[in-house]
Amino acid sequence: MQLIFAHDQMVAAAEQGDSPEVYAAIFNFATVGLETTNNPILTQTLFALLPNIQRLQYLSISMGRACLIDKTVYFKTIIDCLETHDIDGGVQAIETYVATEKEYALIALRSSLLIHCPR
Repeated sequence: MQLIFAHDQMVAAAEQGDSPEVYAAIFNFATVGLETTNNPILTQTLFALLPNIQRLQYLSISMGRACLIDKTVYFKTIIDCLETHDIDGGVQAIETYVATEKEYALIALRSSLLIHCPR
């Protein structure tokens, strides 16, 4: 299963503190997931948003290297929910992950703005 392989890559990279590889594995996971939905409208919409999502994810990962392992837990939950056909649990894991990443990105943006803002 390609999702499991992407997750395993993500975990291995996170354990080594390899932020770029975690980033790549997250988007590999997302791409595999989107391709299996067989929903061209959803796929097209999300791929159109992808550049912005990638920027925020990069910011979140680069600023939160200590939390790399924590990020992988959401993806394991998604796989588990797919295997048990727990749609609500999978949706909840995705929503929680997105909300958490949004907070990381906002904190990182605020921190960088404070660092570069003239006083």
